[in-house]
Amino acid sequence: MINKQTTTRFAPAGAGGAPRTVEQSQASRPLATGPMSGNDGDQIPAIWEAARAVLRRRMGDVKFDTWIAKLELVAEVNGEVLFAAASEHERQRVESEFDHDIQQAWKQFDRQGRRVRIQARERISGEVLALARQSEAVELEAEAELDVMDDAFAPVDAGDDAQTLDNFMVGDSNRIAFGLARRLAMGASVSAHVVTIVGPHGVGKTHLLRGIEAALRTARGEGSVLYMSAEDFLHAFIDGVKRKDTSDLRTLFRRAKVVLLDDFQFICAKPGTLVEFFSHLRAIVANGGVVVLAADQTPALIDQLDERMRDEIHGGVIAQMELPERNLRREILRAHADAVSTSASAIEAEFQLTEEWIDLLADRLPASGRALCGAVRNVYCGTVLAGKPVDRAAVEKSIQLQMGGAPARAPRIDTIKDVTARAYGVTKAELESACRKRQYALPRQYAMYLSRQLTKCSYPQIGRMFGDRDHTTVLFAYRKIAAMVASNETMADELRQLEQRIMADPRNTR
Repeated sequence: MINKQTTTRFAPAGAGGAPRTVEQSQASRPLATGPMSGNDGDQIPAIWEAARAVLRRRMGDVKFDTWIAKLELVAEVNGEVLFAAASEHERQRVESEFDHDIQQAWKQFDRQGRRVRIQARERISGEVLALARQSEAVELEAEAELDVMDDAFAPVDAGDDAQTLDNFMVGDSNRIAFGLARRLAMGASVSAHVVTIVGPHGVGKTHLLRGIEAALRTARGEGSVLYMSAEDFLHAFIDGVKRKDTSDLRTLFRRAKVVLLDDFQFICAKPGTLVEFFSHLRAIVANGGVVVLAADQTPALIDQLDERMRDEIHGGVIAQMELPERNLRREILRAHADAVSTSASAIEAEFQLTEEWIDLLADRLPASGRALCGAVRNVYCGTVLAGKPVDRAAVEKSIQLQMGGAPARAPRIDTIKDVTARAYGVTKAELESACRKRQYALPRQYAMYLSRQLTKCSYPQIGRMFGDRDHTTVLFAYRKIAAMVASNETMADELRQLEQRIMADPRNTR
């Protein structure tokens, strides 16, 4: 029977970063794998593997597989290494016939000189068994999470150029995030220790993080900044879990004054990963450092964060990045067309996108910067590599490929109403209602105008779709909005963006 006493054990990796102590009624601790050159108390499985090899050679395969291979390594208890036998009968047989061999084989590799003790599983304390299962469960959880991560991550072509802040294209959609990144890159304060950059795929979040990293490495040296993707973090975490020692990850994270973590949402799937990460975040913040997170969704929408975690992020700065606006899309398209043209082989025909084609792509593709670069590549491959001229057909084909491979059909009026209502924070029912308040009337007129522009429906048909209104109401709305678009460039750009959202709706290709 195990004497009850108070002792200290280390929490398994993933349960909170730096080792913490807890009071345990049994003098036991979980096992850990790793090279035997380290702390022998934490390398028991490696010692047992070496002892097993000796025992197999000494006993032969039949006896070893019958009696020794079935022993289950449980925990270190009161200075002894405890193994579980399936039954009391098996325990007695192993102890009577093989105890001397087991002790001798173990002694060869255990520098601490501990003895091996074998006990029937039903006689082992539930607390000790639970302790062994706890460590194993954390490792299985981490490995399962890695499987999900491997499916979620795909290689992204970052291009031939280094990602720096100097070659980052700035527009209204990313100006605030860029301003924060530039201050961090200069080593200036941003009045917060946690900075979160939120935005959809392909808008440049990784570019900003890499730009900060490049600037700080140049100005302050390698150890001043650490960039990690969520995949990098998870691999390091799993490696630590398997060794039951996360000190390498802890040292890597906490020596830098600025830590940049990309794709933060991917490490939120499992509690163990989150707890591990936030232990590092708190230590960095406590030491005056800065943690910069990049995520595809705002922390308020990540359900796995508990209230304390969410509060720690919300107590910092959150910068939103949007899909690029039309002018920025034009700049991105023009820059990438120039890059493709410059890198084209001397034996290929010259590649040039005229302003007409750039405008067509920018108007029809309200997409991320990455998708816009892909559109330019599609035009290049469909023309220069095929020995064809760059014409409207080639540009239209590239647009189709980006939007699902099928030509977009005219949107339904229901789609126009739905997209317009979401854009202006109202409902379709309110667009169709008789209410004349400006907050409903103006979006309603926009939707009527675009219904006439984008479909072949007549004024009476459109009127019936908007609360059975008379055709003269639709005609009035069309003429009013058309006049506003002609005289107000800001209004024209707003309607152009709304039209792009409508045309990009996936319902148009069904």
